[in-house]
Amino acid sequence: MLAQLRGTLTQATRHNGFRDVDGTPAPAAETWEHFDNGHTRGDRPLLRELDARAGVYELRVNGRLRYELRRAAAGSGHRIDVVVDRDPDNDTGVTVYINGAKATGPGVHVHVLDPGRGEADHEWLASQVDLDDAVPVAVRSEITVLAQAYHRSRYCPQPECDG
Repeated sequence: MLAQLRGTLTQATRHNGFRDVDGTPAPAAETWEHFDNGHTRGDRPLLRELDARAGVYELRVNGRLRYELRRAAAGSGHRIDVVVDRDPDNDTGVTVYINGAKATGPGVHVHVLDPGRGEADHEWLASQVDLDDAVPVAVRSEITVLAQAYHRSRYCPQPECDG
């Protein structure tokens, strides 16, 4: 879970003293450095959740210094990079990065449609569109449209074929 927090909590503010309510912007890396190495300086950093729904956490370094960490707000520099390794002799590999941090864990779902060279037969189509109920409707629709297009163009050109 800590790795997921490091990847998603990318907005940080530094607060010095209890009167510093607003804080000043700080790099998230500085915050995590205090979390990782605070014990070597005699501090015992404490990470606690302030608002799970909004994604707000507090890292208290000592009685004077604390940080607030937040998820990036939608549309404010949130970046997703997807690296696809299409190896023709092996499986296709996909790695997802969110704001430069490798995203892993239960919140990352990767769907790879790879019909191979003319192998989009009925069995392949069925395996691609048989998705878990948790897959969002928009994702399910996109996968179905793509898989049916591969199937029809490479294996079964009849328009009446439903797979």
